[in-house]
Amino acid sequence: MHETENGPRIGPQVIFGMDADGSCTLSIGPGLQDLGVRPHQLEGQNLFTVYRDDLPALASLRRVLDGETFTVEREFGGRTLSVFYQPVHDDQGRVAGAFGVTTDVTAQRRVERESERAQLRAGLLAELTQQLTREVLDLEALTRVMIRSVTEAVADRGIVWVRTADGERLTTRAAWGVADGQDDRDILEASAVERMPAVQALDLRSVVRVPLRSRGNLVGLLEVTRGERDRFTDWDVDVVVDLADRCALALDNALLLEAHRNAHEELVKFHALAEASDNLIATADIHGRFTYVNPSVHALGVDLAGGDVWRAVTSQAGEAVATEIRDAVEARRRWSGDLTATFAGQARVGHLETFSLHHPETGSGLGTAWIAQDVTDLRQTEAALRAANADLKRFKALVEASPDFVAIASLDGRVEYVNPAGRELVGMPLDADVSRTTIADYLTPEGLEQSVQREQPAVIANGHWEGESTLRHHAGGPPIPVVIASFLMRDVESGEPFALATVQRDISERLAAEQALLDLAGQREALLTRLVDAQEEERTRIAADVHDDPVQACSALELRLGLLRHQIEERAPELVEGLDDLQASVAGATERLRTLLFDLEPPNLGQGLATALTRAAEEIFDGAGVQWSVHGENEPAAPNATRAIAYRIAKEALHNARKHARAEHVTVTVTDRDGGIEVVVEDDGVGIETLPAEPSPGHRGVSSMQDRAMLAGGRCSISEDHGDGTEVRVWLPVAHLAGANALGESAHVHRAPRRSAGAD
Repeated sequence: MHETENGPRIGPQVIFGMDADGSCTLSIGPGLQDLGVRPHQLEGQNLFTVYRDDLPALASLRRVLDGETFTVEREFGGRTLSVFYQPVHDDQGRVAGAFGVTTDVTAQRRVERESERAQLRAGLLAELTQQLTREVLDLEALTRVMIRSVTEAVADRGIVWVRTADGERLTTRAAWGVADGQDDRDILEASAVERMPAVQALDLRSVVRVPLRSRGNLVGLLEVTRGERDRFTDWDVDVVVDLADRCALALDNALLLEAHRNAHEELVKFHALAEASDNLIATADIHGRFTYVNPSVHALGVDLAGGDVWRAVTSQAGEAVATEIRDAVEARRRWSGDLTATFAGQARVGHLETFSLHHPETGSGLGTAWIAQDVTDLRQTEAALRAANADLKRFKALVEASPDFVAIASLDGRVEYVNPAGRELVGMPLDADVSRTTIADYLTPEGLEQSVQREQPAVIANGHWEGESTLRHHAGGPPIPVVIASFLMRDVESGEPFALATVQRDISERLAAEQALLDLAGQREALLTRLVDAQEEERTRIAADVHDDPVQACSALELRLGLLRHQIEERAPELVEGLDDLQASVAGATERLRTLLFDLEPPNLGQGLATALTRAAEEIFDGAGVQWSVHGENEPAAPNATRAIAYRIAKEALHNARKHARAEHVTVTVTDRDGGIEVVVEDDGVGIETLPAEPSPGHRGVSSMQDRAMLAGGRCSISEDHGDGTEVRVWLPVAHLAGANALGESAHVHRAPRRSAGAD
């Protein structure tokens, strides 16, 4: 082997020769010993036979005997050999044989590989350093660069964990080459990672874990993996360690920057809260100089004593109090209590909390913090509460004298107290021991079911419940209907519930009165129904009479006048003009009779009031050029008699809107309101002043509309909007049908074109 100043270059060599048939003619050189062959041992042997199982060697022998000069490298016996082949030609230029030189270049190639790896490692470190420097301000981007760079260099997959702010755990921050579901780990205990060696190789060295440490502290963990058959080499592990060291420093810097940013954000939040707080907030350094004072301190006019916190406390509360606070803070790091001070000539009570501040990591003192809250009103309230305790006896006397059922029970349902009136109400002896009873002993089966399912859950959830129930009579009397107000009793200081209280009033008389009212309402509704039915029957009879006699007679008369006109036009044309007036009068009378028939027609309320009013509006506004709409989406269920009265009033309002208001737009709304049905008719006409107040031919008047509403127990109001439009609002009660579903009629809208000048 030849040595140079840069290391090994050429290893042991072997010189060999062969003839054109492949027989070895020469085999010498120091390299034969490393190959396990003696000098001249192969001479005379056919090399094609010797290397019959070595296909690359056979291929090289054929190439050189074919006249090709070349050099090849191959692995043999764990060594790297460089073989030079040179053909030998005779005088005619034919290949007469060949010779070759085999050189052991194992050491040379090792040096070259180490150099390449060193250059690769240096390149990886340089590239990683450049990328980490660029991303150091963004922790997420930094961790992605870290794991991507390391994984792409030596592994298939990689994960990086980063220390949490409390230092107790490591959480996954970035991964590379890991598909969803391949790794469901997301938390590692920091204590377990601290016990890891500097490098941990697992699973046949297909997994490498390197704790990331900087300045002696664990900042994270780097893990890279390969397939189970593709093991990491020592060089791979060294590369991972080198890259991990570089990543640890960058990660530590990023964590420090993030901690600084978080601290700054917390400081900004503190200042924002302090600036907006009504409390007096201040901080001071270790020398007792104010470092921060919020606006409330300045607004109250506190004497800051030139910036010295202890002088300020002395000036406001006295030297003795200032000394007490200083001694407590030095001994126990905290003092709290009430102080009385005078601000703007008014004495105020403040609750002061002062405590020392320390660095969270080093523990060194940073100064003190001061928070004072104005508790003047609170202390006055507390004094009032203490005074209120004196009223407890009077309250107990009031409960004892109450005519209602008043009881208190523990949270588990055991009764602790029942007042005398309550005992008498349920037929219990006044000297009975109620502590042996429970809530269930005072309720009927129906009342107990309601108490378990509704009352008690509501009281626990909301603190109170109101409703109705029935009490059981202990002496065998009938159940007692009561109205209930139950609530939680809470501790004045802690606010925690400690008992259940209930106040229940006997409503037997009220229920009897309500039943009587219901019976009366039913009778009234029956009478109203009979009255409306009678009116509608009479209307039907009158309509039939009018249709069968006057209408038919007028129609026949109008027909005869037409025939007479034809005859007069032929014999005496000068008399036609007088006949026109007579014929117009008869036609007008016929039209008024037909209008009367429409007014007398019973409404079809089977599909709801809104639908019936839609048909009425179509008839009334036909040819009038009025845009109208009927809305009944929220129409409630109501008796037909009530609907019929509402229909008649609304229909009268529609007639008025056409005849007197000269309206262009009319809107009818049917809705559910206050336990009844409400109908509102609005128009944009000339106003209420044009509506006649007294009945007249073809118009029943405003009073008849109001009389109809009063007859049904409702009301009818008519108002104007500053002389521009009229509103008729009708409300009729249907409270006895509360809970019935509305009919849900759709809105009916009709828009007619404006009438041209001179239209009828």
